Amino acid sequence: MRAEEYRQAFEEATTRIAALASGNGDRPVPHIADWTLADAVTHAGLVFSFVAKSVSQGAPIGDGGVASWANDPANRPHTTQLSDWFQTAAHEMIEVLWRYDSNDEVWTSSRNTSQAVFWMRRMTHEATVHRWDIEAVTAEQTAINAAVAVDGINEFYDFFVSERLPTAFAGVGTVHLHATDADGEWMITRRKDGIDVESAHGKGDVAARGPAGDLLLFVWNRIHHTTLETFGDTDLLDDHQRLLQV
Repeated sequence: MRAEEYRQAFEEATTRIAALASGNGDRPVPHIADWTLADAVTHAGLVFSFVAKSVSQGAPIGDGGVASWANDPANRPHTTQLSDWFQTAAHEMIEVLWRYDSNDEVWTSSRNTSQAVFWMRRMTHEATVHRWDIEAVTAEQTAINAAVAVDGINEFYDFFVSERLPTAFAGVGTVHLHATDADGEWMITRRKDGIDVESAHGKGDVAARGPAGDLLLFVWNRIHHTTLETFGDTDLLDDHQRLLQV
């Protein structure tokens, strides 16, 4: 995806979150224990704030990383106007990040790249998945764009699995994921020291098929694999969801 495509998807997701943030914040997120709508909105907004401020100063504003800073109660906003606060955080993210070209060098949390497109991609998918979380509170969910979802699945394996969880899914067996509404297929081969992921068609020990948005939600553990059309050894899909959690 190009920088402008990431920006459009980011703006669409954050606009939707801001609209829902004005409702009752105490309502629970049904698929995440002990998380309310306000918790989800606050988490996303704090992630944006951490990244925007860190990129602006060229170094992280906290020692523990993005997630720990965003989840620290001390950093929660002291306001009842959560929608306004969130919109400010999202707009700051846009102003800071999309002033760069995709290949400009900035501070990132990746070991493998310092290009601005890393954050354009990461923040777009952060917003997309949390938009789905927040919509689940109201049961008024909108479909995830298929092209965005395919890119999000690639990012999940390219960054989170490759850099953060390289050995978590080590073992034996092959998993094939197949998007039914977009050009997206993944062959995941478990090894004794990690996994190999190819964007290719193939026959795995288990296959899971469905819309790209549902596959994205599967890898992010938002929906169970039983939501998808599956063939073969679904224990491998259970392992995937149990071991690859971010």
